Amino acid sequence: NVAVTATRGDSWLSVSNSSGASLFSGRLTKGQSQIFSDGTSLNIRYGNAGAVDVVVNGAPTPTPGAMGEVVDRTYGSNSVN
Repeated sequence: NVAVTATRGDSWLSVSNSSGASLFSGRLTKGQSQIFSDGTSLNIRYGNAGAVDVVVNGAPTPTPGAMGEVVDRTYGSNSVN
């Protein structure tokens, strides 16, 4: 499970599962959260990566990038960051 919260501003997300199927593509406005799940892995592209807080499998992780930065991350079912 990956929980993403737009804490410091708006962020655009593109989320796909291990098969490449799109689970979400859109914007989280400041204060909004989304939870994504897949049994194998999740691929997330963050637009404005510094605006979000990310919790992976129950563990808070470092901010995925800087404000305004576009960052790609892959989280496996056993990931903790």
